[in-house]
Amino acid sequence: MEGGDELIFTGQYKDFRLGIRFDLSGKEPKDAAAALAYISERIEPAAFASSGIDTKKVEDFAALDGKGVGAVVAFLEMNTTGAIREKLGSAMNNPDLMSVAECYLLNQLLMKAGVAFKVAPSPAVVPKEEKIEDFIGFIGNYKGWIAIKKLGLENVQDYEVSGILSGINHTIVNKAFDFAGMKNDALVGSVASGKRKSYGNLGAALRGLEGKLTGGADDAYVVCKVCENVGYKPYASPEMLTNAYPDIKPPKVKGRKPKG
Repeated sequence: MEGGDELIFTGQYKDFRLGIRFDLSGKEPKDAAAALAYISERIEPAAFASSGIDTKKVEDFAALDGKGVGAVVAFLEMNTTGAIREKLGSAMNNPDLMSVAECYLLNQLLMKAGVAFKVAPSPAVVPKEEKIEDFIGFIGNYKGWIAIKKLGLENVQDYEVSGILSGINHTIVNKAFDFAGMKNDALVGSVASGKRKSYGNLGAALRGLEGKLTGGADDAYVVCKVCENVGYKPYASPEMLTNAYPDIKPPKVKGRKPKG
């Protein structure tokens, strides 16, 4: 894969199968962001499905009355911490998977509420079919940004597949925000700063966004980073797996570099 700006994902595991390539030559950063979003939308369900939790039980629990941030807040206010953890506990055999179930619960609540928390795919960005290999792999190469991730499938375990897909997803969700130019850290900090991880604080932080979201592109970034700042990522990431599977390493924390 020399030279050209492109995104490639290839791999299959059990019911999951995907082989696509985006030619990003001459494309704008917003197009690269939309292409990354396309990949995230297709690999994230498989990351959760291979993690060890019963995704169907979490989906059934994530029942909302209404749409918007207010519906998510109402769910968090209506259910006590004990009730939430008990319900999520029934969706796993290993209590160390609680962080995965919490992540998936928030993911499903936001999706069902119609609240954007990631860059949206664009119908104008169309992939080409890529040969599906006997490994799971991702190559990102665009305007100096390079990311390569790969996992062989011989004797692989479910959680390892979840780990590689979550690692790819974490990278592309955040890179999509960068390419899309989404950022509003002032608003994120105004509602989430100083709040420790708890469902109550998450509800309060999201409540603080009501009336402040503009309906613009930055809303997805704000919602996502508010959740993260309170301790709950709403998308699949390797750190959700580290308690149950210590060999899955969380992503490194990197300082934001000024754009040059």
